[in-house]
Parts: sequence; C-alpha cells; structure tokens
Amino acid sequence: MQGKPRVMFVDDEQRIVNLLRMMFRGTCEVYTATSGQEALAIAAAHPIDVVVSDQRMPGMSGIELLSQMRERSPATMRVLLTGYSDLAAIVGSVNEGAVFRFINKPWNQDEIRRIVAEAAEAARLTADVAAAAPHGASLPEAPAPHAPGVLLIEDDADDRRAIIESIGGQFTVHGVADIRSALGVLEERDIGVIVSEARVGGTDVGEFLRVLKRHHPAVTTVMLTSAADADLVIQLINKAQIFRFGTKPVRGSAFRLAVAAAMREHGRMRAHPVLARRHAVEASGEAESPSLVGGILASLARMRSRLGWGASGA
Repeated sequence: MQGKPRVMFVDDEQRIVNLLRMMFRGTCEVYTATSGQEALAIAAAHPIDVVVSDQRMPGMSGIELLSQMRERSPATMRVLLTGYSDLAAIVGSVNEGAVFRFINKPWNQDEIRRIVAEAAEAARLTADVAAAAPHGASLPEAPAPHAPGVLLIEDDADDRRAIIESIGGQFTVHGVADIRSALGVLEERDIGVIVSEARVGGTDVGEFLRVLKRHHPAVTTVMLTSAADADLVIQLINKAQIFRFGTKPVRGSAFRLAVAAAMREHGRMRAHPVLARRHAVEASGEAESPSLVGGILASLARMRSRLGWGASGA
C-alpha cells in the first residue's frame, strides 16, 4: 500500500471533525468537511479511500452524501455515523449509500480505528476494479439458463408464494421454510442471492447469514423487514453485510430491483473475486456454532465441487 490512506470525516459539528482529525492524523491523510456539499467538493479535488459521515446534517443528510459519493467515486468505501436509531435512515444507508459499516455515536475509539483501517485496506485493494465494474441494476426479462438462482427463506407459505410470484419471472427461485432446508438448497443449487427475514420460524437467521457471508462472500442478501428493530438491522449490516433491505408485504418493482441489484453484485464478485473485500463481515466476538459452521461449509464444499469453483466460491 502506497502512502497513508486518504480518509474524509464529515460532520456538521466542527469539534467532532477536529477530534477525528486528531485521532487519525498519525496514520491517515485526513480531510474534514462540515457539510455534504463541502465533502463533495473535496472528493472532486482529491482521491478519497474512505468517507465517514454523520447522518443528521442540515442541507444534505449522510445517506444523501454517501449515495452521491457512491456515484461519483465508486471506489471510495462508505461508513455512516449516527447518534440515534432511525430504521428508515439505517435501511436507506444500505439501499442508497451501500455502507460498509454503521457506527453509533458516541463511538468506541478502538472500534472506529479498526473499521477505518479495514475500509481503507479494502479500498486500496479494489480501487481499479470497483471504479471499472458497473454497479447498476436492471431487471432481466426472464431467468437465463444455468444462471445463479435466488434462495428464499420464509416460513409463511402465503408470503413465500407471493414473493416467488413477484420475482419468479426474472429469476429461478428456490423457496424453503427453515435453515436446514436452506442448507440443502445451497448444497444442490447455484445460489447467487438469499432473500430472508431476520427471524424465520423463531430462529435468528443473522448468525447463519454471517457465517455464510464469511465463508462465501459472493452470495448477497436481501433482508425483508416489517418491524422497526433498528438495533437488529445495525447488527445485520455490520456482521452479515446485508446488501439490500425490503419491506413486507412485498409489492411493486422496488423489491424486484433490489433482488436484481443483489444478483448483479453477485456477478461482479464472481467475475472479480477481489471485490469480496468490500463486503467483508465484522469479526464476531462470540464463538461460532460448530454444527452451524460445519453444515454451511459442508454444503458449500459440495456446491463448489459440483460447480467447479475455486476455494473462495466466487
């Protein structure tokens, strides 16, 4: 890695950006801004590896800034800071800004240093590919032969049927009611996207998704949410790298576009495995369940062998 990482901190409170500048000036080339417009002007003049933005700012919110940064500087890694729990803002940060991590205020100094370092490393390693590979999404007219499918984990039969009807014209969808059945599909089918609620049949799907993403990062996830559980959503962003969020009941083209975007991102990572670094999951402080890890790895090993993939599965 050549030179110090270039990191920009954005917050409308001058004391906050001053504090962050002091924290990182020894390890990073630091830029600061107190508004979204000022941040965009800095990014236009200087290459930025990581932007860390507050959410609540006058004029331009953090989500709006990160969304524009994503379009103007696709290689820049994006991190959102916020001091409150607002589900709409959190979901928007994923769907519009494609954030790498979500950090609550007041932050833990060790945590923010680690996250910035991880984001900077991912930015440097993937800069050329991220800038060249398009991330837009369009709806396919029909499932392409031998294209990766969608794994839907939904325990309500009526909801499962409705979701399959919504996206079945564009993708091959494999619907199951529990994680055990999901492992069976992963073993037998080429899956590019998982669609699931956070809890299925009373089981927390988050740990399953985290382990899966850690060992098979090219699989992307669209999470359905109907409850305003902001803390759970934050955990899923950081620990399972949820790619998009949707709402239930599923209606209209927005959900189909979210699945299309997720499938396109899966294709980008399969074509360019280094891009998986931009979707790295946060390290878990808890011991992984041996049975869960073993089941996922066994299913993925058989899937990779059948498809002729390399060790990364990408």
